[in-house]
Amino acid sequence: MLAFGRFRREERLALSLAAEQAAFTLHAEESPEDAGRWLESHDAMAMLLDTEASESLAVQTRSSARHARLPIIALSREMGDLSFSDAFSWGADDVLPLHGTRPLLTRLRTLPREAGTLPASTRGTALIAETDKTRRTVVGRVLRNAGYSVMFAVTKEDAARFAQQEEIALAVLNAELADDYTTTISLARSAGSKANFIVCANPRDLKTIRATLEGVSGVGVIDAFAPPENVLFASNDLKGGAVNNRRSARILYGTTVAFRGAGREKDDYGFTYNISEGGLYVRTLAPPEDDEVWVEMAPPRSERRVRLVGKVAWRRRFNHNENATVPPGFGLSIIDGAKADMQTWNDAYSTISAALG
Repeated sequence: MLAFGRFRREERLALSLAAEQAAFTLHAEESPEDAGRWLESHDAMAMLLDTEASESLAVQTRSSARHARLPIIALSREMGDLSFSDAFSWGADDVLPLHGTRPLLTRLRTLPREAGTLPASTRGTALIAETDKTRRTVVGRVLRNAGYSVMFAVTKEDAARFAQQEEIALAVLNAELADDYTTTISLARSAGSKANFIVCANPRDLKTIRATLEGVSGVGVIDAFAPPENVLFASNDLKGGAVNNRRSARILYGTTVAFRGAGREKDDYGFTYNISEGGLYVRTLAPPEDDEVWVEMAPPRSERRVRLVGKVAWRRRFNHNENATVPPGFGLSIIDGAKADMQTWNDAYSTISAALG
């Protein structure tokens, strides 16, 4: 396992202790060049990155087919929405506090001990029209791991031309690169394309673009600055030719969530992937073993945090043996909570559902 960053003495000791207890050999580097060379000459099973200076190394690593399935854990001195969003944007699989041993140890013990191979391309070809290298790389990695073969476009002309190709099953268009996305989609349809399209737009333009594409089948619109796994959510939602902007029980929503098995002493941290009226999907490499879980988080468009009780409906661990059609984590059905907390949660969900519907 590689650890990259400038770690304080006590942080390095905590990392070493977790690695030793999980039967990993820890190798540390402070230079991105040395870290890159080490990765090329060793069969790493995991990589730990200091969030303060790791984006370039993460993108370099994700650009390599050899490391497409290498689990990357970001280490942060402050836990919060910004830490998760930033780390996910450059390809991390989870975010942990730098202090303490238990969260890292728990995750290391869940990771596979064999090198991951690229999954079979069973879902066709995905076109990613994106000029930003980081975004292009991490979205490509997510879709490859989900079973797509991937091709890229970095100009408006290529985006429009490639979208018409018969083999394209999914086209992910940055709204600024393909600013005339309605024409791009129309021309592709006229050429016989049966691809689904996802338009990634600036948050301020989401409402307008969704209204423009309302009623168009096989088209979704998402926030261009949201975690790359949101592209996968939209692609799964469109599978089978769904109509754009249909009302759905599942809504993309990302925020930090503290969780612990009911009656346990300490919280762990994850990040919500999507929510529904009666539940939520929490991203983490370490789903809780307990079937009943306490969670605390801020509901959509609310400053009042709520603590709820949930029952684990399913768990998905980091796995090399299947296509990663969803990120690792767990699904939770909400079963209890204080009356005020339950009311706040239900009101927040109803408000955002109505706004998106």
